[in-house]
Amino acid sequence: MSLYKIISLILILCAAAGGWFVISEIYTAEAQDIDAVQFEIKKGETVAALAERLEQEQVIRSARLFKKYLVWKSLDKAVKAGKFEVKRPITIARAAEALASPGLSERTITIIPGWTIRDIAQYLEREGIAPAEEITELVGWPAVNYKIANDIGKPTEIYNNVSVLRDKPRFVSLEGYLAPDTYRIYNDATIKDIIDKLINERDKQFTVRMYEDIKKAERNVHEVMTIASIVEREVRGAEDKKKAADIFWRRYDLNWALQADSTVHYAAGKIGDVFTTKEDRDSLSAWNTYRYPGLPPSPISNPSLESIMAAIYPEKNGYWYFATTFDGEVKYAKTLEEHNRNVQKYLR
Repeated sequence: MSLYKIISLILILCAAAGGWFVISEIYTAEAQDIDAVQFEIKKGETVAALAERLEQEQVIRSARLFKKYLVWKSLDKAVKAGKFEVKRPITIARAAEALASPGLSERTITIIPGWTIRDIAQYLEREGIAPAEEITELVGWPAVNYKIANDIGKPTEIYNNVSVLRDKPRFVSLEGYLAPDTYRIYNDATIKDIIDKLINERDKQFTVRMYEDIKKAERNVHEVMTIASIVEREVRGAEDKKKAADIFWRRYDLNWALQADSTVHYAAGKIGDVFTTKEDRDSLSAWNTYRYPGLPPSPISNPSLESIMAAIYPEKNGYWYFATTFDGEVKYAKTLEEHNRNVQKYLR
């Protein structure tokens, strides 16, 4: 056999071996020996960045081959954000096929400003996402001091390093730190996935300037969140929230009792009633601001950003009392006598 034929045969064999290797890597070589793997494409993520990340996450074996395969199949221009699933075998071809699918379906959930952990847990249970107890076991129970209540599980500590939580005592729940908003979640999202979203959104709401101004006012984030949560439950509208926040801060600074009915309702687990009873106000709960001066141990709701801004930037005023009427109008008073007249006139 001539040298030319030998070289040609070798080249053919090498090409065949190379082709077999590429085909094997694309269609049969598994990145993981599992039944299914999920991955997420982030909004604005490039194909190159996605390929590198999927290789690191062991969804594919080769980022280089994956990119070339997408181009060959004309899928490189059709990549869209979303969550996708690859079922066994976990190959490059199967991962590429997943990109052409609609992805895992999503749904919308809405957390309302002023809702408590209890409200959120009951809502997510009604939505068929998880039992309410599973949520409270993760984030903690409302109005519970875990230094005393040793017979129930403490809230998770996995979020302790999140900036917005740095001042929160560990013996109270995550009340206040679950940002109300409308969220898109995947149908298979776990409770932890959802709580991650709510806490990360709350963390993103706080800017460097806000942290600086809180420190300048000689407050901490937990105090701000607590005042904001009370303001959220007591009044409506940005201007009234700023005035109410100033009143609460001044009462707090003088070590007065805040006497906020909303804190008593929170301690008692009551909803839908603007009034408190003598029994409510005599409660020994640390969240009862009629009995104890200063702030309750934790926020009493999950406030809106508007209420948080009111707590950071209150509007100075000369009032010491206020009452919110049934239609949401706020009646301010400088003396207790004037306040009592407002209560009798507008709330009785």
